[in-house]
Amino acid sequence: MKHPIVGAVVAFVLAIGALSVSPVAAAERTKRTAAAPAITAAARDAADRRYWQTATANLRAAAAIALGQAGPLPPPRPLALPVRKSITSLTAPQLASLRKGIVQMIAWNSAPRGSANFKRSLTYWANIHSFIGPNETSPIVCSRKSGLSYPGMSGLSIQTPTTPDENATWCTCQHGTIQFLTWHRMYLYYFEQVLQAASGDATLRLPFWDYETNGRIPDSYRLATYVNASGATVNNPLYVANRQAQLANGTQALDPSVTSTSNAMSKVSYTPFNSALEQTPHGAVHCATGVASCPSGYMGYVPTAGNDPIFYSHHANIDRLYECWLRVAPATRLPSNPGQLAQQFSFIDGSGTLVTRKVGDMLTLAQLGYGYAPGGGCPPKLLSANKLFKAKSVQSIPLSGPIMLQRGTTTVPLQIAPAARLSLSATNSQKNKAAGGRATLVLSGLAFDEIPTTLYKVYLQGSGGKRALVGVINFFNATAPHHDMPGMAGHDMASMAEANDTSFDVTDALATLGAGTDATLVIEPSTGVTGAAPALAAERISPKANVRFASARIELE
Repeated sequence: MKHPIVGAVVAFVLAIGALSVSPVAAAERTKRTAAAPAITAAARDAADRRYWQTATANLRAAAAIALGQAGPLPPPRPLALPVRKSITSLTAPQLASLRKGIVQMIAWNSAPRGSANFKRSLTYWANIHSFIGPNETSPIVCSRKSGLSYPGMSGLSIQTPTTPDENATWCTCQHGTIQFLTWHRMYLYYFEQVLQAASGDATLRLPFWDYETNGRIPDSYRLATYVNASGATVNNPLYVANRQAQLANGTQALDPSVTSTSNAMSKVSYTPFNSALEQTPHGAVHCATGVASCPSGYMGYVPTAGNDPIFYSHHANIDRLYECWLRVAPATRLPSNPGQLAQQFSFIDGSGTLVTRKVGDMLTLAQLGYGYAPGGGCPPKLLSANKLFKAKSVQSIPLSGPIMLQRGTTTVPLQIAPAARLSLSATNSQKNKAAGGRATLVLSGLAFDEIPTTLYKVYLQGSGGKRALVGVINFFNATAPHHDMPGMAGHDMASMAEANDTSFDVTDALATLGAGTDATLVIEPSTGVTGAAPALAAERISPKANVRFASARIELE
């Protein structure tokens, strides 16, 4: 048995060592102070309590082994990051805090213009994303007045920035650029700070809408009223009426084509992943949730989407999907373009103060100090290194010339030359798939005269009539303001539509149908919800839409 005095001395020395040199604890404390801007005093106190709880556990473990009362000293317990959970997993107190925060942000809509409270209002935060402006000569060209005439715009009005902070922050959302994922990650970080301040709960975390697991709108957002802790039936601040009817009444769910992440998760580098995730599920869920697809309020129109509280949980889910894609190979998947990382954006923090930060300072969840609970849509397993990093040549196989979409279902027989059939078969071989070979369908040169107010499902159909769904086309970005990027020329949305390539991973579809056989491209309108026939979506399409593609091809790698 150890001498008690010697043991006590050793215990003291080991305990101090456990406290002072624990790399996890030291790194976590440094991270919190250096990478969490404008953290509230309450949040800092909570983080300090977690730090000292971990330190105390390490002290006790060190003392126990020194006194001969325990086995080998375990590694210091890592300090767990606060976690954003699925909205359906919130406890009753957590949901109450979320509602309290949104109620307060709505109340701040009436605060004096320019005040810290107005800058923390839901209106202000919706306008940071985008807004309906008075005309194209306003200081910020965000959208035209005509947007109020779209379906589902009740309760909204023209917005005009009048203060320096408004001019610095409003209409800064990034769509159709490489900053789509990075800007929205920053935006949600500061929105969450404001939500914490509004609720008075420093532990509140923005929940995500896990529509990959369940495509129905959660009752916490769908029901117009709820029973509060006092037993009274009160209005639900998370509810808005301006959503597609079948989702709003709970009779239908988002269609799996709308929520699928398979196309995005097949990408192995940031830029194509950023673009693919922005399309589906991001844009597709926006259009399907709006009253009448895109453009319609609130969710189906970029300038008004932030007025629906479910918008923020939708984007928390997109951020979660981004994170689970990053985890496959963070060293190679994180953005690394110096111009992208150096770009600055301005927001409002939890105290109502303007802050300006670089993208590179808010790139990872480790920098920002939060994590995500498990959810659907993530890669099923880690890919092997040869699939991730091996550079491949690309072979392009022309399939079709110009395609004009019909009001109903459009079918296009694909002309595949004999030599190309052999290439398709080779790409679809088990050996090539094991090496990471992929086949991508590219519909090049999307153009339209008027947004068609529908989504389109895209299928490949084999000679026997069997179909394989490969993706969905949405028009959410056609309603977005476009911002110039460093080193990139500016474009308005019309010219972007003319130059757009819409791509879908068809590797599995070719395997299902049999690569190298005759095939037909099938494109049919969709409302984006389950149980709705294509004819219902076709009825919405304007005869002036004239949606078309310049060509179709398959790219093999």
